[in-house]
Amino acid sequence: MPSLKRLLSHGFFPMELPQPFVSYRFAQTVSRLHSLPSEFTLNRPGKFKAAELARHNLARKHKLRRVLGIPNPVHFFNLAKEIVDSWSDIEKIVQKSNLSVTKPLFSSTDERAIVPETSPPDWPHLRAQYRVNRRYLLMTDILQFYPSVYTHSLPWAIHSRSEAKKKQHDFSLLGNRLDFWVRCAQDKQTRGIPIGPDTSRVLAELLLSAVDKELTSQIEKIHGFRAIDNYELSLQSRSEAEEALAVLQNILSRFELQLNESKTRILELPFELSSSWPRLLRDFEFMRSSIQGRIFDLTEYFSLAFQLADTNPSESVLRYAIARAREEDWSGSIWQIYQDLLLQCATAEPGTIMYVLAEMKKYQNYGNAVDVDKFQELVEGIVTTHVPLGQASEVAWAIWLAVVLGIPLTEPIQKILPTLEDPLVPLITLHAEQRGLTSKNLDKSRWESMMTKEELYGSNWILAYEADVKNWLHPVGRKNHVDSDPCFSFLKRNG
Repeated sequence: MPSLKRLLSHGFFPMELPQPFVSYRFAQTVSRLHSLPSEFTLNRPGKFKAAELARHNLARKHKLRRVLGIPNPVHFFNLAKEIVDSWSDIEKIVQKSNLSVTKPLFSSTDERAIVPETSPPDWPHLRAQYRVNRRYLLMTDILQFYPSVYTHSLPWAIHSRSEAKKKQHDFSLLGNRLDFWVRCAQDKQTRGIPIGPDTSRVLAELLLSAVDKELTSQIEKIHGFRAIDNYELSLQSRSEAEEALAVLQNILSRFELQLNESKTRILELPFELSSSWPRLLRDFEFMRSSIQGRIFDLTEYFSLAFQLADTNPSESVLRYAIARAREEDWSGSIWQIYQDLLLQCATAEPGTIMYVLAEMKKYQNYGNAVDVDKFQELVEGIVTTHVPLGQASEVAWAIWLAVVLGIPLTEPIQKILPTLEDPLVPLITLHAEQRGLTSKNLDKSRWESMMTKEELYGSNWILAYEADVKNWLHPVGRKNHVDSDPCFSFLKRNG
């Protein structure tokens, strides 16, 4: 069953953020609709104060970086409520796709509120099924899909382009309401939908289900599937594959989308069903029981992982390797070697820090000592390398690692952090200050300049709100900016 509370608590913050960013209390509070101030919502879309997304620069190994979008909570509430209220209509639309294997489902048990119908582990057997009696494979995806979505194409997909254009201001149409709330949450911009919130998964499926429907109506012999914006289509001949490619390009262009030329291939079958590197790590056996034997197994395993990471540079090999290593116990005399190997992973690929941190905290709780000097050097290296490049996710995780492990932030770190354009890193840094992990030299003047009522609806809304609630920064001027805003003061009163 669709649940507004669940979507607000498990579908708001992007899953890639450090652990402190949660929205459980927010969901509990605003899902009690009768208690909301009138300014929080409207009975129907129309004039409503627009807001900017808080943006967070996300690392992806050897790929173009992504910019995560965290909607203003007032606007996210309205979009989430629209999706929950209209869920029966949304389900009917996405079920019309014969290609999608990522149709959105509400979950009450997963880490996210909305999950795909199938996930990557299921895809190899789907590939085997759809490639039977087919000779050619068309593989492609949509270029910069989330950032390039034209929000007005949502009503086109749901109601047809001609109908939507005739009724552009008719808010009885679901597509127009979704279009309005998406634009309202991103300062009225019509290009792109935010990467990160679960609501965008729903919007993506609504749009691409319409593309699938047109494609299968024009190419009847098509087999295969679409996973989010990735297509794998099996056909009898190369000419059929080329025709399908041309038709798909034409359909997408009508929705103002285009294919990713660098990832578009027509291949002769058979072709691999899955990558081989996960199997090599999964099947590695830690056989020896002696201390020296265990050390040998551990170093051999990570040697294999580092080799596979080198030959598969765009894959998350080291994350997988750490997840597999977690199944074993590396306490006692092996601990220092394991810690050093984890540090190598974090240095080579900062995206592994969340997994390294989980292991460090686990073994710290077991009574194993953390090498503070080595981790302090790691944090300083990551911060001083990635801040000048504007790469915020590596910095956020490095500072959070310092907070969790109780590692003081050095003067070079404190000097450079305030120069980073990001709304999340300041909050984690201020949390470190509260824990006594900074000196008195931390310059907070730039962050304090954002403590204004206007910024509550700007790109730094989360800093302007949370730093006031935690009493970490002082408002600009005599009047408290949060207390004077009806929506954010309501959130503050409710914790």
